[in-house]
Amino acid sequence: MLTLALASTVVATLASVITASHRPVTPGELCYRKCVPLDTRICYFHFDVHPYQTLSRACYDCPRNTTDCERPECVPGDGVKRRIIAVNRQMPGPAIQVCLGDQIRVDVKNSLHDEGITVHWHGLTMRSSDPRDPDTPYMDGVPNLTQCPINPGATFRYTFYASDAGTYWYHSHQGFERGDGLFGAIIIRQPPAEDPNIGTYDFDLPQHVILVTDWLHIPSQDKFVLRQYGGGDESPDSMLVNGQGPYQEANSSSLAAQVPYARFIVRPGNRYRLRLISTGILSCPITFSVEQHAFTIISTDGSPVVPRPAHSLVIYSGERWDVVIQADQGRSGTFWMSFMGSIDCANTRARQFALLEYESQRAQVKGTFYSSQQQGGGGTPAGALPPPPAFTDVPPPGVQVNSVNSACYDDLVCVADLRSHYSLPEALKTPHADITLYLAFQVRNINNDHFYSRVFYPFEAVDTSQQVTTPQINNLSYAQPAAPLLLTGLRGQERRVCNAEHPPPDTNCDADYCECLHLYSIPLGATVDLVLIDEGINGDDNHPVHLHGDHFWVLGQDRPNDVPEAEITRSKVMEMDRAGRLVRNLDRPVYKDTVTLPDGGYTVVRFLASNPGYWLLHCHVLLHSAAGMDLVIRVGADKDLPDVPPNFPTCGNFIGGKNNY
Repeated sequence: MLTLALASTVVATLASVITASHRPVTPGELCYRKCVPLDTRICYFHFDVHPYQTLSRACYDCPRNTTDCERPECVPGDGVKRRIIAVNRQMPGPAIQVCLGDQIRVDVKNSLHDEGITVHWHGLTMRSSDPRDPDTPYMDGVPNLTQCPINPGATFRYTFYASDAGTYWYHSHQGFERGDGLFGAIIIRQPPAEDPNIGTYDFDLPQHVILVTDWLHIPSQDKFVLRQYGGGDESPDSMLVNGQGPYQEANSSSLAAQVPYARFIVRPGNRYRLRLISTGILSCPITFSVEQHAFTIISTDGSPVVPRPAHSLVIYSGERWDVVIQADQGRSGTFWMSFMGSIDCANTRARQFALLEYESQRAQVKGTFYSSQQQGGGGTPAGALPPPPAFTDVPPPGVQVNSVNSACYDDLVCVADLRSHYSLPEALKTPHADITLYLAFQVRNINNDHFYSRVFYPFEAVDTSQQVTTPQINNLSYAQPAAPLLLTGLRGQERRVCNAEHPPPDTNCDADYCECLHLYSIPLGATVDLVLIDEGINGDDNHPVHLHGDHFWVLGQDRPNDVPEAEITRSKVMEMDRAGRLVRNLDRPVYKDTVTLPDGGYTVVRFLASNPGYWLLHCHVLLHSAAGMDLVIRVGADKDLPDVPPNFPTCGNFIGGKNNY
């Protein structure tokens, strides 16, 4: 099954691909190749997930000897030792680089000692690229929704299709493991003739994939516990680019200040496609810019857009942006690439830098540089460079795309202002969708029963420094089921299901804490508008919202709270929509799977409910999602689902039989 947004350009290619049988199973590293029609492969990867640490013994004398930082299995981090979770002793984990139509098989072995894992393939819809093969919703990697967690010592084979070209990534969806290092890139290329932006760049290289990460000096679960039970902060300590970069707040004489920067090699006169991925876990929008270089945005979340020149770009957790940089600043030179954090990151001045390095002498053959580093091209010691730019959360001069908490005007370009190369399918060019869901994201001052005791230390009685807000959607927290809904359906759990239209009985969720199996059922084939609202009452959090199992068209975005008297609430946005005041752009809107909500604003997206399954929709700020800022969209009926794979593992509650306690 093919996603509708790309149908007009890739149908011809896929039609030719699916008539050819896949080649035999191929080691994953051999699947990076020039993509041509009729050449589809089965690409096999093995991921061994185990406890690890930054600056392990594999690093020898790194960062004193910066060449040691490039040794196999060395993870420099920011020069501060901490426990991490690594895939194959790498952070980021191994990149998956394949072609459109390939089948991907990943054996994930859990070598952790005390926790389960799942892996989510962020942005991939789990649709088959061959109508003769079933879709793969069971491989989406959400614990207790699509699968059971993989227990320590066990191996789970994920099998799915590269059915959409673009920039994607994988990460753990279990607990806090994503924040501790379990993530990596997925790049799906297509035959060049099928890329509408192929004329904008000369090279698309595997070492020009850039994963940027807000980074803690303690395990992510510790951060969450200290926040929720003791009023700790939500700010990161640092930031990494492709797993490295000096701790910017370290004393200049410390080892942490000597960690090499990631560098990205280019040759003068050429144009390069850079693929940017934010793996962040906190409310930390990251502003990307390059010293003395403008750039051109050509894709977001895997979908091509009409090229848009810009001087800076804000990237939110879960988003991917492809930009083209032209090496046009002379015959040589080294230029700072800046990644400046804001909101929670601004409190600790969290930022990182990398190097865009002009290198005319380095060999370049068949579009790939000879380099020991697949991602980043090695490192440059921090002490050998002029100082990087000073921290700032003020936008650089010029055009900024995807700005933080701003209305759309002048040089601040919202996502809804961008345009796709492809028209919205005719059937969806309707002013009103079949179903409209109004989803208000808010952090609330309430007595969350998980973190407060109404008897001993209720929310209103503790010191204000201990009053931590609760992230919710429509005043409801998500309580995950005990067994995967994709396997069991809603049998026996109907009483746990709720939503804004059907709240939990005998409760006042507007005033008190409520949790349930937060779920909406959508008929197969329905057109759905999601009006995503940030009421902006507490703090200035920014909520990047990610939809599993599909992409959506971004129809509108605004921040009325730029006008002080224009307070935003769910009910007010509903009134505005009834009055026709929520503008929906139906002229080639961009197609994404992750989009931000400006604080005190809204974003309107539309999707076609054509992919049967139980799909998570959630804030991609990990500390918000872990506290319940999630819900499930059930598309279709259970009878519409493909058959469960043979011998698929099961789990659930056990409360004993009649002879037990």
